Amino acid sequence: MPLVTVAYIISILVLILGLASFLAQEDSGAVTDAATEDASDFGQYALLLLAAPVIIFLTRFYRIAMDKANAVRVGPNQFPEIWTLYQDVAQRMGMENPPRLYVKNGNGVVNAYALSCNARYKYVVIFAEIALLMDRSPETVEFVIAHELSHHRLRHVSLWRLIITFLPNLIPVLGVSTIRAQEYSADRLAHSVCDHHRETISLLMAGPWINHKVNHDELKVQSEDERNEWFIRAANIMSNHAVGVKRYHALQSIDERGYKAHGGMF
Repeated sequence: MPLVTVAYIISILVLILGLASFLAQEDSGAVTDAATEDASDFGQYALLLLAAPVIIFLTRFYRIAMDKANAVRVGPNQFPEIWTLYQDVAQRMGMENPPRLYVKNGNGVVNAYALSCNARYKYVVIFAEIALLMDRSPETVEFVIAHELSHHRLRHVSLWRLIITFLPNLIPVLGVSTIRAQEYSADRLAHSVCDHHRETISLLMAGPWINHKVNHDELKVQSEDERNEWFIRAANIMSNHAVGVKRYHALQSIDERGYKAHGGMF
């Protein structure tokens, strides 16, 4: 069963139980005991889920506003090489009106992410540490762009998805596993339109300063040797993104065995 389905079921069950507990407490009137008070507290907390859409909606708008206010919007006359590549990848993914693209200072951090508030307000943000590779390694930037657009294409950042995963994200392992599965899915879709994943994963693991010196044959051996170690599995289980050796192996497996290969969740 897909983890997003599990998240949906949990959210609905908690909401139903919370509503039932709240109504039962109202019917009990003045008669209270410890169990009734606990049920009342549970009901009130569960009913907070009804406010989740508004909270998430406003939070997303605030985050987008902060990004737009402190980033550079990419366009035909602003980082035109990145803009051309972005439009090309979007067309390959069947996106006629791709989200707006921004570049922001990562202060040494290598990252990129997708944001969405509704059908109109959608964005992709890449850090300058990735954008600076456009001259030296455009295929790396291409895969990053494809990965982030995949999150939009697969509706990972849609409001309803954020709402139904709100509660499961508070549960250890389940929440991060749902996000990790989405990251694997975004990698798979990105791979289908551009297969320059090796350079991108080495970028995330080694940074933009020496990633071009990484020996990928040795990195493949490392991923084979270490991906099933107990502590590597433990780190992967607790991570919202697959750890580097797991992610590298998953994409390498697609190269070798096709899309029947899947990334290791544990």
